[in-house]
This record gives sequence, C-alpha cells and structure tokens, in this order.
Amino acid sequence: MVNLLIGMAMGLGILAAASTWTAMQWQSDRHTAQRSLAQQDIRALMDTLVHDIRRAQFRSQPQHFQVSPHQILFSINRNDNAQRDNNECSGFRLNGTALQTQTACQPVVWTSLNDSRTLQILSLNFEWSCDNNNGSLGDLLWLQITSQSPHEPTPSTWQRHVRMRNVHARLRPDVTTCNSAA
Repeated sequence: MVNLLIGMAMGLGILAAASTWTAMQWQSDRHTAQRSLAQQDIRALMDTLVHDIRRAQFRSQPQHFQVSPHQILFSINRNDNAQRDNNECSGFRLNGTALQTQTACQPVVWTSLNDSRTLQILSLNFEWSCDNNNGSLGDLLWLQITSQSPHEPTPSTWQRHVRMRNVHARLRPDVTTCNSAA
C-alpha cells in the first residue's frame, strides 16, 4: 500500500512538472508568434511607405511635395494625364498611434494603415539629404518609425533610406531643405 502511494505521488509530481513545462512552452510559442506578427506588420508598413514614396511625382509647386519631420505629402500621377486628379494626392503622417496615408485631395481623406490595438506607432520621422553631384542618382530620404506592440516591454525602431531617383539637383522641389531634418 505504501509503495502504491509513493508511486502515485511520484506520478502526480511528474504530471505536474510536465503540465508546467507544457504551459511555459505554449506561452513562449504564443509570445514568439505575437512578436513575429508585429515585425511583419511594421515591415509591411515600411515597404508601403518606400513603395509609394518612390512613385512620387515631384514638381516645383509646394502643393505637390512637402516634407516635414513627421509628415510627407506628394502627388502620384496614376493615369499619366499631367493633371493632379483627386485620387493622386498621397502622403503619410502620424495621428496618435496610427500611421495614416492620404487617399484624396479634396476633401482631404486620411486612412489608417495599422490597428493601434495590435501595433502602436510611437514616432514617424523623415530627413531629406540632397545629392548635388551632377551624376547624382537622386536625393536620399531617410525614414524612421518607432513602434511598440502591447505585449512588448520596449519599443523597436525601424529605419530605411529611399533613393529618390526622380529628384536630383536640377529637379529638386523648391521647398526641400537639404542635409537636415526636413
């Protein structure tokens, strides 16, 4: 009888240890999946910014291109008609903890690109670097996004550079401030 009780106690101890290990493993896997999803979301946001900014059609008129430390506005000539149609205004800004894109000129419409409940954008920064070399491949726009997901204790910062192939010394917008935070 004593041997049976000892065997049951040992079995329950092993079962408790296995259950605890399984719960910790499940929690670790869940945390890894959440972290991976947040990284995929921010990478997709950065890819969207880079893609749209590369497509920007810059002109010397200030309404076609404006960059400030926390917002960028530009035009995209979607139908090649040399006119700025209502759906050809674009840009990005931070509104609270949401990264937004401009989708219409008049009235101005801003659409959120992230769900602030799952990924918060803490900062959005732009810096313009001019390349005045005659053989320039284009100016450089530096992007920085700081984000945090609710399950992460510290924020993460993501940076990208965009070579503006259609903007160089001869075609640079008049409103551009070179080599400093725009």
